[in-house]
Amino acid sequence: MKIKKYALGILCALGIVCLCACTSKTSKYDEYHKEVNKLYEQIVTTGAIIDTIDTENEDYKQELYDSLDDLKQAFDDFSKIEPPKEFKDCKMLSEKASTYISNSSKCFHLAFDEDYNEEMYNTGKSNYNEAIKCINYMGEVLQNK
Repeated sequence: MKIKKYALGILCALGIVCLCACTSKTSKYDEYHKEVNKLYEQIVTTGAIIDTIDTENEDYKQELYDSLDDLKQAFDDFSKIEPPKEFKDCKMLSEKASTYISNSSKCFHLAFDEDYNEEMYNTGKSNYNEAIKCINYMGEVLQNK
């Protein structure tokens, strides 16, 4: 009888530990997934601005630069978040994306600060597209886990 109570106690304790571990893992995954979605929304917003640049608007340069700065900050913040171990590739991808956004921003400045430079604009857009690829890969990693 004493052994049955002891075994039942251990079984209950293990059940609680497993439940807590699963809840913690799910919670950490859900939290990380929310951060990825938040970052993706920032990318979509910035992409819309880049794709619809109206050079007739006097403030188009500042709007573009501010958007890129916000996106760079979002990537920098995201890259500091420690992902669940099954998503360790996401950390590397977010760091790469942050670098691409920095390069993109520099190129857009070179494209618009003086006379328009189409080559720098295209290079900026290309770097931006590489950042999008990184976030898409991150999404694939999250969906496969």
